[in-house]
Amino acid sequence: MDLTKFFVPWYDKIKPYTTDDIAMAWENPELHRMFVNENPVIPSEKVVEAVANAVRLGNRYPDNGVRVRKKIAQRHKVSPDNVYIGNGSSEIIELMCRLFLTPGDEILLPNPIFSLYELRALNVGANPVSIDVTSDMQYDTDAMLAAINSKTKLMVLCNPNNPTGGFIPDEDIKRLLEAGIPTLFDEAYLEYHPDHESKDHMIEEYPNMVVSHTFSKAYGMAGIRFGYALADEKIIQAFRKIQIPWTASLLSIAAAEAALDDMEELKKKVDYNNAQIKYIYDELSKIDGLKPYFSYGNYMIVDATDLGVNGQEVVDYLFDKKKIMIKAVKTLKDRPGIFRISVGKTEENKACIEGIKEFFAAK
Repeated sequence: MDLTKFFVPWYDKIKPYTTDDIAMAWENPELHRMFVNENPVIPSEKVVEAVANAVRLGNRYPDNGVRVRKKIAQRHKVSPDNVYIGNGSSEIIELMCRLFLTPGDEILLPNPIFSLYELRALNVGANPVSIDVTSDMQYDTDAMLAAINSKTKLMVLCNPNNPTGGFIPDEDIKRLLEAGIPTLFDEAYLEYHPDHESKDHMIEEYPNMVVSHTFSKAYGMAGIRFGYALADEKIIQAFRKIQIPWTASLLSIAAAEAALDDMEELKKKVDYNNAQIKYIYDELSKIDGLKPYFSYGNYMIVDATDLGVNGQEVVDYLFDKKKIMIKAVKTLKDRPGIFRISVGKTEENKACIEGIKEFFAAK
């Protein structure tokens, strides 16, 4: 029997989010993981203890996180009814696509951006429309607005953006939101810079806006899987209508509660990350012709195009010579030399910089 004839008509357009490199890193612990924007600092003992206590209740289904939603609501000065919790911000991406996109609709994305937005849109039969960032790696707001048409049913903004690392000016955010398109405003990396306020306060004025956060980055809980959305109560209710129940487990809820109560630990992780970002940027800036872009996340893109180098060459060299895993970025504006480094442990960052300097010294 040929079961493919029962597949959804847009099946051939669907692309999986590949995690083969993560599997390889787990299978080879000698490799240095600087490729997937993980936090190299392990969870605190308070988080570990909270998870261990939750395991003892693992025979029971979790609630919808009443206590943790109240804590999140207090932090953002919203009602708990404006908070949805789930399995990382990845679940929020999934819910936005399922709620707003049907086959043939368009999702408007800046390019480059986290690839999962495009992949989950393809999964529901929608068509991604990507708008290149400007030459200085900023959102091209005019071009994005010009791309909106009757098929545009969802827009994604990431602040700071992954992988370019910059913030969007407030005036551009407002111009895009005023288009009235349902908009996912991803603040996955915002906790690294608490001096930059969340745009949560815009939800009341722009009910088409959904703000998402994750505990995978600054909180260092990527493997625990917890995230949340802030939105108009009608959207939160719609999420609950289409959600898979219990995507936030007892363990992840307990971990998130403990992390929210431990701001000292968060500050320690943030201070470490930002010091290492400065180190990486300063050291790579010393290589003539190499262009690192300062980042407000836990990653940095670097452009080696002017040195006649393809980004994949640097990736391969570090893997072969140093057992360091970083990531190539697809060609952008005819510049094939872009690669991305995720912040690692102190010794890993030093080894990565040394390897890059060795690579270019041999050119």
